[in-house]
Amino acid sequence: MKKSIFIYLSILLLFATSCSKFLNEDNKGGITNDKFYSKADGYKTLVTAAYSDLRSIYGTTPILDLAGTDLYQEAKAEDAVALAALTRYQSLDPSESHVEDFYTNCYKAIQAANAGLYYNNLPTDLSDAQRTQYDGELRFLRAFYHFILMEQFGGIVISDEYTNSPKINIPRSSLADSYAFVISEMEQALTEVSASASPGRVNKDVVNHYLAKVYLSRGWDLGSSDDFQKAKDYADAVISSKGDISIPYNKLWDEAGENNKDFIFTVQYSLNSIADVQKDGNTQSSLFASYGGSAGLGMKRSTETLIPAYQIHHSFQQNDERYAYDFMWYTYKPYFNYYNPDGTEQVMYYNPVIWDPNKTELTAADSAQYIQEVKTMTGRDLASGFLLFPIWKNDRQKYAEQAWGGTSGRVPGFKKFDCPENALNSTLEYSASVRDIVLARLAGTYFLKAEACIALNQIPEARDLVQKVIDRPGNKIDPNGTDLTNALDNATDQQSALEALFLEKGKEMLGEYDGRWPMLRRTKMLKYMLEKYNVDFEKNGITFQDKWYLRPIPENAITLNEGLTNDDQNPGY
Repeated sequence: MKKSIFIYLSILLLFATSCSKFLNEDNKGGITNDKFYSKADGYKTLVTAAYSDLRSIYGTTPILDLAGTDLYQEAKAEDAVALAALTRYQSLDPSESHVEDFYTNCYKAIQAANAGLYYNNLPTDLSDAQRTQYDGELRFLRAFYHFILMEQFGGIVISDEYTNSPKINIPRSSLADSYAFVISEMEQALTEVSASASPGRVNKDVVNHYLAKVYLSRGWDLGSSDDFQKAKDYADAVISSKGDISIPYNKLWDEAGENNKDFIFTVQYSLNSIADVQKDGNTQSSLFASYGGSAGLGMKRSTETLIPAYQIHHSFQQNDERYAYDFMWYTYKPYFNYYNPDGTEQVMYYNPVIWDPNKTELTAADSAQYIQEVKTMTGRDLASGFLLFPIWKNDRQKYAEQAWGGTSGRVPGFKKFDCPENALNSTLEYSASVRDIVLARLAGTYFLKAEACIALNQIPEARDLVQKVIDRPGNKIDPNGTDLTNALDNATDQQSALEALFLEKGKEMLGEYDGRWPMLRRTKMLKYMLEKYNVDFEKNGITFQDKWYLRPIPENAITLNEGLTNDDQNPGY
């Protein structure tokens, strides 16, 4: 006999605690829901809950968005085992824990939004404008959570009613109906939310950006050219609102630059919004580098979860500020003295790039030269245990084997998301970052529009859009030096244009939670990109299976829902 699923409002309130910079919850126990939510202060806890679930989904590791793509490779063998189902696919089945966690967290978030919508008419001290604004925000969030489920599973169970009682009979909707629901909700939200809002809150730019993405996805999935044009139109609305790309990359990602005008939708964090400053932050700063040292030794914690793939290093040019900025080419001990040097720091790791395509081996003379280079560059001595690991920019196998190794510092640190504000705790725990997580930004909107152009075979227009991203002020380290190339210059058809777009987007948005895997899935390019660029596929002799274009629906989701049967499972699982 199937078990029941109980969803209680008290659970939603628990998840709302301390989850936002923009809303503070005042927990009033001992009164009924109707009484508590009849006042604005009580009702706002429901809005907080709906936003806070973004942290549940993105605060740890949104591994389904990133792993098993062209952009990242596995690290050392013992760390790769835990994620092998998602990086190699072969053992992916309906019991996979990361897939189930994602599925569960999304539906918990949906129920939080449902609760806020259910009680929207109750507060007596909300103005009509506030009531409408909250309705729009919650309606968007509910649609957003449904959409990210669709990106992974296809047609989904649509949950659009609030309940605090058992509900165990919800059928799976078709892909077309799932898209229709999400689009309808987002388009209504667009009429209700304001043009501007405090950071992290839903406004018209947020809704327009994601409507562009939803229409783009539907266009690929259901084969409608009209949807691609709609995607362009919604992207244009964001671009018109935001203006040109004008913030230099190093200012865009500087910790002091959070909430800048290019950022569209963010998951908000701050030291005063989390209960445990070591464990309640997010992990984004720790995911994209090799192990850097044990806790308590002054080195940033790194999990070796997602090592940037060879193609990233191979495709960047020497004059590209983004490449210089993203990576920690020399690493101090203590790590965070890079941001606040006091003269006591020493160089622990150095990862110079070997730019010469004819260089095939590292000699003792080369090592001596690099050591002198980093000492001169930093004015610091070498730390005890110093390690030198050059990056083989033009040797795919050497780079891959180095990344698969087990030595600390064998690939450069990744500093794009570093959190000096919580420096000490970031050397103790992986989840101590209080940097906001950027889910959508202006450059991403340009890429969405460019993808829609490629879908319509408007490749020159797509090329020009990507060029605007490449031409960001300050992207050339030396303004008079070598121009940055645009991979779309060489595109001759839709497939080569998509491949070029993915390359440029990977350089611009490395490490960001923009949905790399869903992008490869929707464009039907997953197989092509894995077979061409993923060294883990090559190493393990993996043959792509078409079932991998969708994730398996968790077996518990089928077992616990009377509206689903095994026939609802995605093909092949």
